[in-house]
Amino acid sequence: MFLKSILYSKSTLDFLYMFLSNVLQKLFGLIRELIIAFFFGTSMLYSNFLLLRIIADLFSQFTAGNALKANLLPKLTKIYKEHDNVSLDQVFRFSKSTTIYIFFITQIIHTFVILLLNVENNLLFFSLSFILSFSICFNFLNTILLTILQAKGLFLRFSFASTLNSAIFTLLTYPLVSIFSIVGLALSRFFGILSTYLVYLNPMNNSSKGHAIELNTTDFNIPTLVLGNFANIIIICSRFVAGSSGTNDIAFFMYAIVILNSLLTAVIGNISTILLRNISINRNHKSLITSLLITCFVGFLMIMLLYFFSYDIVKFIYFRGAFTMHDVQQTSIYLYDLCFGFLLLFVATILFQPFLSLSISRTRIFRNRIVIFFIISLLLSSSIVFFDFNPMFKSLFAMYTSSSIVLALSIYSYLIYCRHVD
Repeated sequence: MFLKSILYSKSTLDFLYMFLSNVLQKLFGLIRELIIAFFFGTSMLYSNFLLLRIIADLFSQFTAGNALKANLLPKLTKIYKEHDNVSLDQVFRFSKSTTIYIFFITQIIHTFVILLLNVENNLLFFSLSFILSFSICFNFLNTILLTILQAKGLFLRFSFASTLNSAIFTLLTYPLVSIFSIVGLALSRFFGILSTYLVYLNPMNNSSKGHAIELNTTDFNIPTLVLGNFANIIIICSRFVAGSSGTNDIAFFMYAIVILNSLLTAVIGNISTILLRNISINRNHKSLITSLLITCFVGFLMIMLLYFFSYDIVKFIYFRGAFTMHDVQQTSIYLYDLCFGFLLLFVATILFQPFLSLSISRTRIFRNRIVIFFIISLLLSSSIVFFDFNPMFKSLFAMYTSSSIVLALSIYSYLIYCRHVD
């Protein structure tokens, strides 16, 4: 009877919706990586594109994904719990005006990066920067509106919307890359984001009656933005370290990260989302313990699988076209060596969720303190770029140093949660 209640509970069904959606997205992502590996392999053109995309990806951690969700989901969940009719007029006004600032800030930073890279074709990379900036803006809009779907408990609709993005991105990758090379890759990503907004999210603008949701800059607490997406920030910083030597190691690193990140988003990300929503409504420790046990099991299973099959997995996925046997060997080494750091990120992601569900005003001092230590850990781990070590060692050092410190910080955050709740 207990097992039946778990299997048919709303949390289980919500998890299954998002898990199946993420499985489809990862399948689409795998197809995209096959296309990218076929056309670009580990070329310097692709490596320079990855370096340029670091800025776009770093901004996305503050304007999309888990970061915004951690800020908005508790607030929005309570609003939809208390009101049947909700107006989104002010949400759309605020979101659209904010995207203007986001676009110009990212363009300025992209310009500095392009000049620093000193590439032969500046016009090509400026074109890429424009497309990436537009992608960030629409992704910001999408994330706010997708978070509203999660707050309403519409996880099935959320899953369809997220899958559409990935499907369009994948369907357009081959033809656009064939025609426009690396620019086609950026365009396919932009059209995927735009399709989700037009089909699923823009119609939400009709929700103009009822209790008005008001968003402003105070809803976007910087420490929460950092903590809500600390895992991806660590990955981006480690990626920067991998590419800092001017070699194509950043490409090996990214191909390995794509595989590892599938578990982080498809399983751990979904568990943390449901945990954050459940704790925001009903504060207890049972959900956390269950989530933590599942996370550890998935993490250890991942390590065992990669210990025996990392080379075979990389060869099966990538070995075709411009992706050589040497690329397979180097990527498989990265894949296994990075997986232990990902286990630490898995556990830390779950442990942070209870703390993120607490009121920002009540925990502002603690959030600032944790973020300061986190930023210091990133600076310390990234400082290895100034030492004469091989790129693989430097990227692994950055990953393990940062993930170990953030695990300690997540334990500290949970102790703070217990103090405020008990």
